[in-house]
Amino acid sequence: MTAASPETDVWKARNARLLGDAVALVEAARRAGVEARILGGLGILHHDEGLRERHGSRAIADIDLMVPAGRHRAIADVLVAGGYAAEERFNALNGHRRMVFKAAEWDLDVLVGEFEMCHRIDMSSRFELDYPTLPVTDLLVTKLQIVKLNAKDAGDIADLIAGHEVRSGDGDWIDTDRLDHLTRGDWGLWRTATGTLRSVLALDVDAIVVERVRELLDVLEASPKSTKWRLRARVGDRVPWYVLPDEVHQ
Repeated sequence: MTAASPETDVWKARNARLLGDAVALVEAARRAGVEARILGGLGILHHDEGLRERHGSRAIADIDLMVPAGRHRAIADVLVAGGYAAEERFNALNGHRRMVFKAAEWDLDVLVGEFEMCHRIDMSSRFELDYPTLPVTDLLVTKLQIVKLNAKDAGDIADLIAGHEVRSGDGDWIDTDRLDHLTRGDWGLWRTATGTLRSVLALDVDAIVVERVRELLDVLEASPKSTKWRLRARVGDRVPWYVLPDEVHQ
């Protein structure tokens, strides 16, 4: 077995500290009556025990949290009490949907109510299904909705799929019912998610990842589509079906 490099040891130690701080903040939020959840790279790291024991497969830059709609002021109080400084101007303008905070070594991004990046995804019903992260399926969706996939995000998808079975219904697995519900009426999200999955297939990934990605693609291809989906599909790629955020913290 090849020994880890000093650089790897550094980011793994930092990942562990980031995750510890994120979990502590979610716990503090719950004590204050706010249901916050971890997402992004740290959410994926926490959700896989083996990955967590290895402190991840890549360096994570910051902390990403989500809170229900209307809870932005309450979570801001928790974060400031926890030593984070608010980006006052940005938060004043955008706090109802997104806020940014800074600590000495990393930033913290808070999404409020909806996950809104390349696509807008309602997470309001998902907070009670897992703790301290969003459910595994929703962690996957936040990565599948990325139009311009980079190596970091592709690796996150591979890690998440490698560590979780594909099944239907809520649980600690990738829920095909949830994916079907999100995409059967939204051609744009379906278009991005299937394209992203195919991009992962083109990479050098484990056989189990290939098998599960193909299973997900079969489900998304075969599921019945709404009239709205079919009408938008006729337009296809001639009209953009996504937005490109200026800055995405993942």
